[in-house]
Amino acid sequence: MEKIFVRIGYSLSSTRNNSNDIVFDILFIKNPDGSPRWIWNTNCDKPLFLKFYNIGSFRAWLFATAIKTVFVLKLQKIAFSKKTFFAIQNNNPILDYTKNWALFTGTIGPNNKVILYANNSFYKIATTLNAQELINREHTILEKINSQTNLFIIPKSIQISNEIIQLSNVSENGTRQKEITSSHLNTLLEMSIIKPHTVKLSEWGLLNSLKKDFKNIEDLRIPNNMVRKINSIIQKTNEDEKVTLSLSHGDFTQWNMYERNGKIALYDWELASFERSKGFDYFHFIIQQGVLVDHKSWATIYRDIKRECINDFGKQLFNNDLEKLNEYLKWYLIINCMHYLKIYSDQGKWHVQIDWLLQVWNEALNIFMVDEKSSRELVIMDVFDLLQNQDYAALKFQNQFPEQLSVDSDIDMVIHKKSNQLIVPFLKNHALVSKITTNKKSFMNTVQVFLNDGTLLSLDLIWQLKIKNLEILDAKKIITDSFENIYGVKNVSPIDTARYIVLFYNLNNSEIPDKYLDYELDIQNSNQKLDLILKDHFGKTKKNKQNLLNFIKDHKNNKSISRLKNILNYYADSMKNGLNNKGFIITFSGVDGAGKSTVIENIALRIDKQLRKPVVVLRHRPSILPILSVWSKGKEQAHRDVIEGLPRQGKNKSSLSSFIRFSYYYFDYLFGQFVIYFKYVFRGKVVIYDRYYFDFINDSRRSNIVLPKKFTSFLYRFLLKPKFNFFLFADADVILKRKKELSKATIEKLTADYYGLFESLQSKSKASVYQSINNIDIEVTLNQVIKIVVLSK
Repeated sequence: MEKIFVRIGYSLSSTRNNSNDIVFDILFIKNPDGSPRWIWNTNCDKPLFLKFYNIGSFRAWLFATAIKTVFVLKLQKIAFSKKTFFAIQNNNPILDYTKNWALFTGTIGPNNKVILYANNSFYKIATTLNAQELINREHTILEKINSQTNLFIIPKSIQISNEIIQLSNVSENGTRQKEITSSHLNTLLEMSIIKPHTVKLSEWGLLNSLKKDFKNIEDLRIPNNMVRKINSIIQKTNEDEKVTLSLSHGDFTQWNMYERNGKIALYDWELASFERSKGFDYFHFIIQQGVLVDHKSWATIYRDIKRECINDFGKQLFNNDLEKLNEYLKWYLIINCMHYLKIYSDQGKWHVQIDWLLQVWNEALNIFMVDEKSSRELVIMDVFDLLQNQDYAALKFQNQFPEQLSVDSDIDMVIHKKSNQLIVPFLKNHALVSKITTNKKSFMNTVQVFLNDGTLLSLDLIWQLKIKNLEILDAKKIITDSFENIYGVKNVSPIDTARYIVLFYNLNNSEIPDKYLDYELDIQNSNQKLDLILKDHFGKTKKNKQNLLNFIKDHKNNKSISRLKNILNYYADSMKNGLNNKGFIITFSGVDGAGKSTVIENIALRIDKQLRKPVVVLRHRPSILPILSVWSKGKEQAHRDVIEGLPRQGKNKSSLSSFIRFSYYYFDYLFGQFVIYFKYVFRGKVVIYDRYYFDFINDSRRSNIVLPKKFTSFLYRFLLKPKFNFFLFADADVILKRKKELSKATIEKLTADYYGLFESLQSKSKASVYQSINNIDIEVTLNQVIKIVVLSK
């Protein structure tokens, strides 16, 4: 504190050295570390130090209101810390200590400067060489643009010395604006025409300087995959590509400005530059406000960016072209990220706001990675970046970049329970995520992530390693013993992985898959008591597991109170899982050759592997009753005739015969649907029908039935409605190339009938989905089906 006042013009001492010493009484509010943050003289009757405080949130408003109340009640000397100094006044002091003034000591670091409010002016006082450079730059910029601003207001600057500049007060009668207004946009437009210039990327001095510093960052806290994204985006650019640069403030945020009579009064110009890309300040205002004040997700912030960039502003800056806006958003993110990642790497301790910013910037970079990485890959990269500075251990994870995980593989992660509250909201708000579902148990949370391109990702977040009611390994110790591989992933150690594999598969009465047998060596080389038991259980030969169970049960976490707790949790989890894990029914309809069989085969695989639900495929109906011809031909011959015969070849034309035949099959649906529900759906299985009752409405001839559509359609209302119903169709010529079983006219007629039926059923239903899909590209079809299924569950 004494050093600060020397620069202001007073030498302070805690003891009186001379009878002429000035008694210098001050009040102050402390930083968390006990050092003074805001300082003012005891006679000051107004909280002038609030001029340094941004009242941009409800919490900030409450604090400011409390401070003002203290001053109104004249309780300053009771509420705040007080100290008395004895001072000698030096030549030409900046302030008269007897009048009202306030001082902000600034943020500790290489750019530290003190800000003094006195004489209706602000004084910036540099305490370091870096800070001197910043305030001199601010003075120079303000002098350059002072005569070129009509639509916004800037301070007048006077340089008092190399360490001090005086700035006029532009805050009088001004208000803070949280949202971007026409005043902000007018300011940004005027700034964009102050010395704009276009350069090639190879000649962009700021970018080249930042790239050089960025390469030299060596901080393990910086997100690995974020760095990879930045490098990838830069490498994809053309050195001859041109970019327009213009004046930017550098920290164009609500806490550095006021609105006065429709104009923006903008101060703190020390980061200003003519070398940043066009639109920098526009992006900066919306992103910083969205992250630091409103705590918005990137998806919401990006919508705000696009929404506000319209009319004259959008036309003049980006020609109302989303692609052009994205191009300059890319450069904002690149130069802003590289600049601040360098600054953050030099900071000893990070505050929580850094984590907020990194998360949003990282997610924003995904826009420029979609041609290189899938949504699933990008989300995986972001999840591991989110956890980079957290404790976790990835289980059975390959030694590779995280996003290279097989599309059929899940992420099993041992975490501390509190990390679940970090990961789930992150995934829920991620811009590339359509929906998430969670199945939280006492010991883990299974999170299924449905991406906006129809792909899926499953994560098992485990904070207690259990098989039924037994805790098999200590999760906290596994996390402690984890190691970080060269790809930045914290993996469970090989020996703990081996232990988990043996315990998991043996206690679940399953064979250890071949791909995990290599871990046996880690067990064989260990002499720990558990490993000596596990040696006999690593392989395909089934051993008596009683000794293994006895050892696990003897652990303190499976005895006495812990044992009772584990048992109660196990039954509670089982009950909850039974109630929440019901299956559902999917039907696929369409003419022969529309591609149903291929789609069903692939959908069944995806549901099994990605949704982790067992699948049962049924043909046409529940089949509680056999096909009619079984009664006359026998089971084997009847089924052989069905497989080998062509559709729609029956000769039946009798209404009575048709009614009897239909009644037989209808009762199979009517009663069989309950059997199917309790046998499969209630137990969590997914039933897929290859064809369904809709054939009796649109194509009853296929079943050798001739009945009015209105009749068969009417009876559909008495059946339980499948949750998902898909009609697959294709161009008649395409179908004829696949199968020549039907004429072109028949294909087109059936297609039109099915399409109309599904449209009609969907218009009347809120609980079920009836969707027609043009099955041209198998991957597009599969993604569309999965997306509908997961978003409608």
